[in-house]
Amino acid sequence: MLIYWIILGWVILFGILSQITSKKVCIDSNLYENRVNIIMAITIFSIIIFFAGYRTSVADTGAYIRMFNQYPFMSDAKDIIMNQEAREPGFRFFSIFVKTYISENPNIWLSIIAVISGVGIMYPLYKYSCNFGISTFLFVASTQFSWMFNGMRQFLVAAIIFSCTSLILKKRTLLYIVIIVLLSTFHKSALILIPMYFIAKEEPWSKRTLIFITVIILIILFTNKFTSILDVIIQNSDYSSSIDEFKSTDDGTSLIRILVESVPIIIAFIFRNKIKYKLTPVIKLSINMSLIATGLYIISKIAKSGIMLGRLPIYFSLYNLILLPWLIKNISEDKKERRLVNYLMVVCYLFYFYYQMVIAWGGMGYGSRILNIWY
Repeated sequence: MLIYWIILGWVILFGILSQITSKKVCIDSNLYENRVNIIMAITIFSIIIFFAGYRTSVADTGAYIRMFNQYPFMSDAKDIIMNQEAREPGFRFFSIFVKTYISENPNIWLSIIAVISGVGIMYPLYKYSCNFGISTFLFVASTQFSWMFNGMRQFLVAAIIFSCTSLILKKRTLLYIVIIVLLSTFHKSALILIPMYFIAKEEPWSKRTLIFITVIILIILFTNKFTSILDVIIQNSDYSSSIDEFKSTDDGTSLIRILVESVPIIIAFIFRNKIKYKLTPVIKLSINMSLIATGLYIISKIAKSGIMLGRLPIYFSLYNLILLPWLIKNISEDKKERRLVNYLMVVCYLFYFYYQMVIAWGGMGYGSRILNIWY
């Protein structure tokens, strides 16, 4: 657990420094926001990437390392890559490519994935967040960073898709869908982003979003029937072989996590009339993504099926890292009031970090043979 406290402390310290050294830039006509120096952004994320890359025994890391060690080299990999009974050929191809042409060391492989995932989160926050320091603090304190240590395959996909935010804003629909289809060969769950894309790009609180809320209510009302349909759908899919894996590795979504992840969308709804003329394209997108994430969290709490729905919101909840700092900045004109809200938010998220990491997950022990660290 000490490693995670170090990560949190590092992010807080350099997050503060990043905001002190940030500069105002024009993001749209007469609209200005603070943006941090790219070196500071890289410095903040470097510690997460470092420890994620050098781990050897955190949660499912051992299984991933064994899998990597068992992969053949590219010359003998055709049957494994094209094996119809195995899941996600894209991830297999990527892993075998790294082993063949870069390094046989599994920690080099883990480090490459950590770099891609870390940069995939860092870049949109650097480009779009009005307060990079708070956004990175939320990334760690909300424990979303833990995906880089446990569940890395799905998070790799989520981070890459998050880095493609500009494609949604520019309405590059075809390219965005092509990228999702390609990434679904790494993790099939990415396909959920295709239908959700057409909801997310709409105006906040539009008819489409209201329809989505209605669908959520109907799903809740008819949960048993819905989950039975899901089981039939996945019976002959790649997920059919991994239902037990999801059940054993995902303990569902707690009410506390649902509450924490719902805070941004609740604030956005309460103050929707006050902020509607201040909304930028990325904030409109973030509101809709946050709404989708909250809906999926609610469904995952109630639904009891082979698929662990509690893992799906990660594709959407990352946008809370952009949305919440913006809301705090824009719902009040009083600087003292905003400062008080920021302090209150930090305290609440620190309590949540402690609860989730220490109480709920029992510390999520960290081990690294390379660093000779065992906590």
